[in-house]
Amino acid sequence: MPATHPTNGFDSSQSLTLDLRTQELWRNALLSYQDSRLGLSSDGRHMVLSHYFERYSPTSNQWMEYSYKIPLGELVHWIMSQGELHVDRSTSTPSPANDGFGG
Repeated sequence: MPATHPTNGFDSSQSLTLDLRTQELWRNALLSYQDSRLGLSSDGRHMVLSHYFERYSPTSNQWMEYSYKIPLGELVHWIMSQGELHVDRSTSTPSPANDGFGG
């Protein structure tokens, strides 16, 4: 089992695992573990992307983590400015009394 992610303010139990790899390298008696996760900071104001690497051997254990943090407002602004807008709508127009908005 890998060590606990050390990123401050990041709840990895509420994250989305994007990539998870384990590789056994028998000649060197190594076990390599990697994962990439996307989640929210504990205050809910930032998106956090982390890449975690760990290597086990009979004599040592080494790990490294890279994490990127961006305010959600900036991420949404970037998505809206860089993304491609697609709008779907029905072909009929509802009557004002039955528009689903309490009218």
